[in-house]
Amino acid sequence: MKPFILTLAWLLLSPAIRAADKAGPEKTIFHISGLECASCAYSVQCALTQTPGILGAEVVQTLDSFARVSFDPRVISAHQIAQVVRDAFPLHGTPYLPTMKLRIRGYSQEGRAARVKAMFERWKKWVELEEWDAHEGECFIHFLPLAKGAKSPNPQGWRLAQLTEALQAPAPMGLGLEFQIVEPGLP
Repeated sequence: MKPFILTLAWLLLSPAIRAADKAGPEKTIFHISGLECASCAYSVQCALTQTPGILGAEVVQTLDSFARVSFDPRVISAHQIAQVVRDAFPLHGTPYLPTMKLRIRGYSQEGRAARVKAMFERWKKWVELEEWDAHEGECFIHFLPLAKGAKSPNPQGWRLAQLTEALQAPAPMGLGLEFQIVEPGLP
């Protein structure tokens, strides 16, 4: 009986394990408040590029400052990247606060907003959802600080894969909604 259960478990789990092992680099955009000058951008840039798992980072300081980051999701999570930004040396005394801006297609239709909010309620120890423009489906994800001293060889905190799976997967596993992470300067 045991070999049958082990074989069944291997068959059920192996696609997820293989998918995680083959996961390629991910790219995302973090909007960053508190970047007041080019030196602030440099501070965040240095912190990001010196972090294991981050493959590339571009930090831009403008009215709508942001970081465009490429990373290995097997090594680091979006939440850990947000923590790196928050922990970068604050040149003007206030920490840099990263957020993600989402545009969720059909957000304001048929009770979808309530389902999205309920989904984020499950992640409330990691992130908070702020509805910006319900009609356009624009929301901000605010990252809460990660617990200090938690060391693990695996990515910690909230991950982009959670968002993608929960929003895009068809019901009953997900909400079946399309979304995009909004880049500054794009309508």
